[in-house]
Amino acid sequence: MYPKTVLILLGFGLAGFLFTAYNRLTLLLAAAPARKLGHPFKRLGKVFLYAIGQKKFFKHGQLSGVMHAFIFWGFLAVALKSIILFGQGISQDFGSEFLASKAGHFYQAFKNIFQVLVVVGCSAMLFRRLVLKTKRLTLSLDADLILLAIIALMLTDFMMEWNVLYNLAYFTHITLILAFLNWLPYGKHFHVITSLPNVFLQKLEPGGALSPLDLENEKLATFGVEKINEFNWKQFLDLYTCTECGRCTDQCPAYATDKPLSPKQLTIDLRDHLYGKSDAFKESWTIPANGKSLQDKTLPELINNVVKPETIWACTTCKACEEACPVFIEYVDKIVDMRRNLVLMKGEVSKEAQTALKNMESNYNPWGIGYASRGDWAKDLNVKTLAEDKNAEYLYFVGCAGSFDERAKKVSRAFVKLLQKANVSFGILGTEEKCTGDSARRLGNEYLFQMLAKDNIQMFKKYGVKKIITTCPHCFNTLKNEYPQFGGNYEVHHHSEFLLELIKSGRLSLRAIAKQSLAGTITYHDSCYLGRYNNIYDAPREILKHAGYDIHEPKESRDVGRCCGAGGGWMWMEEKLGTRINKKRLEDLKNTGSEKFATACPFCLTMISDAVRDTHSKEETLDIAEILADQMESTS
Repeated sequence: MYPKTVLILLGFGLAGFLFTAYNRLTLLLAAAPARKLGHPFKRLGKVFLYAIGQKKFFKHGQLSGVMHAFIFWGFLAVALKSIILFGQGISQDFGSEFLASKAGHFYQAFKNIFQVLVVVGCSAMLFRRLVLKTKRLTLSLDADLILLAIIALMLTDFMMEWNVLYNLAYFTHITLILAFLNWLPYGKHFHVITSLPNVFLQKLEPGGALSPLDLENEKLATFGVEKINEFNWKQFLDLYTCTECGRCTDQCPAYATDKPLSPKQLTIDLRDHLYGKSDAFKESWTIPANGKSLQDKTLPELINNVVKPETIWACTTCKACEEACPVFIEYVDKIVDMRRNLVLMKGEVSKEAQTALKNMESNYNPWGIGYASRGDWAKDLNVKTLAEDKNAEYLYFVGCAGSFDERAKKVSRAFVKLLQKANVSFGILGTEEKCTGDSARRLGNEYLFQMLAKDNIQMFKKYGVKKIITTCPHCFNTLKNEYPQFGGNYEVHHHSEFLLELIKSGRLSLRAIAKQSLAGTITYHDSCYLGRYNNIYDAPREILKHAGYDIHEPKESRDVGRCCGAGGGWMWMEEKLGTRINKKRLEDLKNTGSEKFATACPFCLTMISDAVRDTHSKEETLDIAEILADQMESTS
């Protein structure tokens, strides 16, 4: 062959790639520290399942996902042959013994099958880009050329095997490989390299927890993220890994209702800004220490320069974007980090949100109702407080909605009646209960959240609380996943799982319900903080089945369920841009044809009920506890 030519091509190709890769690496090393890692074998399992196995691409049966999987697996199949080809360019006999063996023949046949699938997959992708012009995709010449280059790689490999213009095919093939390698770090196809480590480094349990701020660290000059260098290295890796596929934006409820938020575009804007500031690292060839090489004075603030404030405030923190992302990019943490800086450092937050935050600070609930009336909803139910009975097995943490919102109070009362019927030993805190701080944290006021969390934890300690039940998924997620950050470790149950267990154990009897559909049809709306945040999908549905309902599912259900619009602090703010998310969600539910909707969250109950009222619809919206309590009364 041509060893000198191949070595020169290989040397220049690898040198160019290493130069660019070094620049990308210095950016990662200069970023702030990220969370500690653990569970290496579990992480490896995730890599095999989601990165190599491409599980998310098959999850919802999209043809584009199948095509992507074929392309990825084809690349893996061709990788060994590509190494052999470089070796043969230096020594003609390299790998020949393997290729002549039975294993080699099997590999060749296996590779050829996947090469055909790669050509088919790339052709389908080009058709979607050039002809269909699929809306969620970032349509670019770069992506088109990459797909054409991949097809050329497959065809030149075939040409070599068939000895058709071998030398031309050989040098075209290896040159394309090296060009492709050097092209990767400059665009979205960098994910070919970074997606595996990003999947490995994904957030494990608890997935529903935001990272805490060290508010007592006197060395911190700022809280939250004001400039690009204040994101941590895992967040930088997220930016590197975006495939620009648009699945995140396609699922975003804010984007679907014409709000100025596209998770994909937000990531692209942050990534391009990061790359644009990489020159700060080229002043020295020493790897910089955390965040010191990016000169703060030369960096613009992100808000108003790179990201519009209305973009980060449009987010409902529903995690639909993260559920959809095939490479496990985390969006919510970045958005909340930028909110934190606006709120804690600049005091910039909407008047409505500011009112809710002040109410939480003064009366420990977003409505600002006097905390002395927090237990009034239960006065005639013979419910004891923990101050009256410290021996109660469970604390029923009612939450602000269940204590003060007139509609949610009915859910609290229904749930208490079910607990009493099942002879569950429980108590409430009454006036001693405070807001968990969920909305405060997601609105960016980490200081207020931590104050409330520590006060509640101290109260739990006072009464020796070990087990907690709550009817609010937001309280549930915060108590279960975020209070442990401050030493509050408890056995936390959402009422959907708790009620189902009472039914299965026979403590709640529904003997009169002979079969499903006796009570009619119903559509269940998945709460984001119960479903995507905590993977509780089946329990509410099982309760409805036990109550005799035939469940009609909307297209947008379970992990692709649409948000009601109340998360991320939006329960306390008015939507002034686009259409209301709760009305969009109501359309999903109405498409099932059911005349009754079920929820398992007080926020969702309010939002769906409001949408029904505002659109003059006739459907009834009930919490699962109300449905179960009513069904038990009617059959007793």
